Amino acid sequence: MRFQAWAPFLLLVAVPAAGAAIDWQRFQEQDVIQILTTDEDGDPRETSVWVVTLDGNGYVRTNDSRWLANIRRGSEVVLRLDSEEFPVAARETDDPEITARVEESFKEKYGFLQRVMSVFRTTEPTVLELTAR
Repeated sequence: MRFQAWAPFLLLVAVPAAGAAIDWQRFQEQDVIQILTTDEDGDPRETSVWVVTLDGNGYVRTNDSRWLANIRRGSEVVLRLDSEEFPVAARETDDPEITARVEESFKEKYGFLQRVMSVFRTTEPTVLELTAR
């Protein structure tokens, strides 16, 4: 494990070695994690998100967000859990079976709040599959 400063915050965090396996169960046990990307102007963006795990990978959802635009532009993606950072690859999935399973997992994990939020959605969210890089 190496340590990295995330400018401009000057916060030291533990970063697993590149390609290291991720213990997705730790993420499943958390309600909210942070996803780190880089804006077009080079500024870091830290966003709190919900996450679920399926079949050994993490999944997040978003609609038209700045961090999704960053990922589509090619920004590196890092997840933060407690004080550890995990570099990941983020890939949009349009597989209806996976999307349905992810949606069901969000309902199971986040319960009533997830169901209420789903009622107010005007568009289907983009589902991103997260894998260790």
